[in-house]
Amino acid sequence: MADHSTVNGSEIPVYNLKCIDLANPDIHQSAAVLKQACMESGIFYVINHGLSEELMNEFFGQMKKFFALPMDEKKKLFWNQSLRGYRPPAQAVIDNKTQQKDFGEAYHIGVDVAKDDPNCGKFFYGPNIWPPADILPGWKETMMRYQEETINVGRAIGRIIAHALDLNVDFFDQPEILGNKTASYSNMFHYGVPGTDFSKEIVGAPPHCDLNFITLLATDEIWGLQICREKNAQPQLWEAIPPVKGAFIVNVGDMLEMLSNGAFRSILHRVVFGKERYSTGLFLCPSHDYVIECLPTCKSEDNPPKYPTIKTGDYILSRFRQLAADTVKDNKAV
Repeated sequence: MADHSTVNGSEIPVYNLKCIDLANPDIHQSAAVLKQACMESGIFYVINHGLSEELMNEFFGQMKKFFALPMDEKKKLFWNQSLRGYRPPAQAVIDNKTQQKDFGEAYHIGVDVAKDDPNCGKFFYGPNIWPPADILPGWKETMMRYQEETINVGRAIGRIIAHALDLNVDFFDQPEILGNKTASYSNMFHYGVPGTDFSKEIVGAPPHCDLNFITLLATDEIWGLQICREKNAQPQLWEAIPPVKGAFIVNVGDMLEMLSNGAFRSILHRVVFGKERYSTGLFLCPSHDYVIECLPTCKSEDNPPKYPTIKTGDYILSRFRQLAADTVKDNKAV
C-alpha cells in the first residue's frame, strides 16, 4: 500500500490500520488485535461483518439519489430539534486560519421512536423524517435496514471490546447499554456539492473527536478521512486512512475513552477532499439513562478514575450545546 496520499498536490503519510475479522472464531486473537489498535490509535478496520454487498450498494445508491434531488425538495425535510432530517451545506467558515468553509451536506436518522413513546422528546429520540415514497421509493426501508444491521455489527464489536477490557463478553449487551433502544444515530454525508472549487484542498469536516461509544464509517472509494494520533501535538501530524471496499472503518469515541479510563483513545480526525465524496457513519451510543463511569476492570488504587461520572443523555446534550456555542463564537469572529 502507498506510503503517502495526495490531495490536489499535497502529500500526507498513510496510516495502515489493523483489521478485525468478525468471522474469526478466535475471540482472544481478535480482542488482542483490537486492544492494540485502540491503545495505539483508536481506529481499525472491520471485515466480514455480515452486511451484504447488495445492501451496501443499495444504501449508497439511495443516498446518492436523495442528495441529487433539487434543493427545494431537500429543504422540505430540514432537520428538527431531535436532529433528524436534512442539513444543507452550512456555508459557514469552519477554519478561521484558512477561511475554509463547510461544503458538505448531510442527512440524519436515528432509532425510530413513535410520537406517543414516553421517551419521545429526549435528545436523539423521536420520529425520523422521511422523503415521500413517491419521490424516493424504498428509501426508508433501505435506510432502516442498513441502520439496524449496522447497529448489530456494533454490538458484535462491543463483545470483542468487552473481552479486551477483561469484562464478561456480553457486558455491553445489557439493555441499558447497547442491548435495547439506544441513542445511536446515523449520518449520511455528501462532500462536494455543485459549485465546489476542486482546484484546492477542501476541509469537509473540521478536526474533532466523536462523542459516542464507537463509530462505524463506510465510504466510497474516494480518499478523505485523516487522523491525528497525538491530539495535543503542535504542529499536528495528519495521516490518511485508505478506504477499503466492503469494510467498516471503526473509531473509538469519547464515551469509550471515558469508560476505559483513557486506555482506549478516541481519535482526532477530519475530512479533507479534492473530489466529490460520499460516506455514512453509524454513531453507536448507550441508552440515555446509562451512567458513563470508569469500568471496574479499568481502575485501581494506582490508576483511579480520570473522568467524571455522567449519564449518556446529559453528556450528549452538553456536547451539542458546546458545539453550538463554539459555532456561534467562531462565526462572530470572522
